[in-house]
Amino acid sequence: MDEHKNISLSQLKEKTLTGFKWSFFDNVGRLGGQFVIGIVLARLLDPVDFGLVGMLTIFIVIGSSLTNSGFGQALIQKKDAGDVDFSTVFYFNVFTSIFLYILVFACSALISRFYNETDLISLTRVLCLIFIIDAFGLVHRTYLEKKLNFKAPSIIGVVSIFTSGAISIYLALKGLGVWALVCNSILRSFITTTLLWILSGWKPSFVFRFKSFKVLFSYGSKILIAGILNSIFNNIYYLIIGRFFQAASLGYYTRAVQFSNLPVNTLTVVVQKVAYPVFSLMQDNNPKLIVGYTKIIRILAAIALPLMALIYIIAKPIIIVVLGDKWLPVVPYLRIMCIYGWIFILYSINNIVITAKGRSDYYLQLQIINKIIIAGAIAITYKHGVSALIYGQMGATVLTYLASSWYLKKVIDISIGYQLKNILPFFISTILMFAASIPVSHLISSDIIRILCSTLWGIFIYTASLWMMKIGELETCIRFVKNNMKQFYIKAKL
Repeated sequence: MDEHKNISLSQLKEKTLTGFKWSFFDNVGRLGGQFVIGIVLARLLDPVDFGLVGMLTIFIVIGSSLTNSGFGQALIQKKDAGDVDFSTVFYFNVFTSIFLYILVFACSALISRFYNETDLISLTRVLCLIFIIDAFGLVHRTYLEKKLNFKAPSIIGVVSIFTSGAISIYLALKGLGVWALVCNSILRSFITTTLLWILSGWKPSFVFRFKSFKVLFSYGSKILIAGILNSIFNNIYYLIIGRFFQAASLGYYTRAVQFSNLPVNTLTVVVQKVAYPVFSLMQDNNPKLIVGYTKIIRILAAIALPLMALIYIIAKPIIIVVLGDKWLPVVPYLRIMCIYGWIFILYSINNIVITAKGRSDYYLQLQIINKIIIAGAIAITYKHGVSALIYGQMGATVLTYLASSWYLKKVIDISIGYQLKNILPFFISTILMFAASIPVSHLISSDIIRILCSTLWGIFIYTASLWMMKIGELETCIRFVKNNMKQFYIKAKL
């Protein structure tokens, strides 16, 4: 269990780089797999089916946070964690998951009454089996991560998503409706847990030590509280829309979130995993940290701004082509999310710098501010429709970004003016791309051709405007592509 203590610095660096590679594969594979499978299921099922499952999302996420209870992070953080610690956490997770399942099972009728959906009683009782299934594999995943083995969990994640997805698609074709979505979640958890037991090589001992539990809980309880808060507020819109609007409206909302989150989450997660350790190494050297921050924020703006603008432009034809006409109500929701999606990415980078500088107190204050703003936005907008709720979400994101910029100024003296100055060239190029691409999208009747022409024309205008402004990131990108094409050509000749 303690062999990681003997890893040399060079080995640790190698394992870390390998971990980044497999984490990237894991995130892209999982998000991409979920996206593709979600598209296929969306064409086979009705929006109401997705709405019913969406109503239970907040309960599933909170239950999962309570099941883990922050002990996974505590085991990784504890330097001398041994088999007794791992076994203690394993049994606690399992017993907690059983208790939570019994509690949710008993409350399923109340949940059904809250949403006024009778089908939710049976759906809740089956879907929440995930608590117990996941509990049997949480410690095994932690065990692998503790050993810096990111390859196995990454492969397991991708295999479980595509296997469960294929089976759920088959069930949807057979007419099982919402139960195809439920089976997808249950099967993914079961396959993941089974493979974790097989590949981790760890099995719990018959021991539970209260002293170990107390030590781990003193650390994990803080993670638990933060996790529950994030779980609630990250999924509260599912609860509000499911409670005050029709199930179909929540189904449309979930699809819009899926489309907008694919680029946003991919960029955010990958950058967080790479930037945080790098920024942490630079935390005592502000000039270098500012240089690193500047490079990342410019690269992210160069990618995120045109990407979200392009999704806005082709939102209608891409929804028709990918999901079908029955999902057209997704379009206005998706377009609003595209307007502010890139702001969330910038906010995430500010958070990375704040925490890398060791100011976890500022980070906690910022999270509290974020939750207060979200609660206020919901209170103001929930009576005015789903679009109003999303506009409120946009306003909350902007205000939270401004708050994070204020904290950033305190820790490293980077002003919001400095941030806007660095993203301004990409913002101008994006506006030009948007203005040039909108007329093209209206002149073409074929949805597929409209997507292709709008995309190609938009990329051309965006690239040309950056070239005219002599933006260094464009030259770096062109040089990178040329070098890789040259290497590919040389290898092809050999």
